[in-house]
Parts: sequence; C-alpha cells; structure tokens
Amino acid sequence: MDTKWFRVPVVVYTADQPGFVLISTMEDASDFLFNYWAGNDSDAWIDAMRSCDGGGTANAANAAFLTALKGAGMRYGPAIKLY
Repeated sequence: MDTKWFRVPVVVYTADQPGFVLISTMEDASDFLFNYWAGNDSDAWIDAMRSCDGGGTANAANAAFLTALKGAGMRYGPAIKLY
C-alpha cells in the first residue's frame, strides 16, 4: 500500500499520555479516528473515515479529518517539521 502523506502533519492534543498524537498520513488519521472515536457516527466522522480509508487524495483526507476534529471540539495544530 502506498502511504499518502499530509502536506503538513497535524498534532492532536489528547487527555492520554503523552498528551498529543502526531498525524502524518491518511493511515494515521484513520487509525486515530477509529481508536479515539470508535462509536462515533456523526456525519463529519463518517466523512473523515471514508476520506482517510479510501483512495482519494491526502489533501481531501486532511480537510475531512480537520473538519471532524473541529466538529468534535478537539484541540489540534500544525506540526513543525524538524530537519
């Protein structure tokens, strides 16, 4: 499977240790949606799951993922790439 990377990784702040999760790929986003919101069935969550699991673009998946986070009231921000 070809990994589809987000142009800018996303840091999602959580109550669990270590307090954040770094989301860099569509697979990371799908795993996060499943693991943190396993019972969620909101329209934004469903759209994000479909976008992140499907064969679409990373940009579309990223947009759907951010919309779901915002709708759930979760704190997030862009990650800074360190070289």
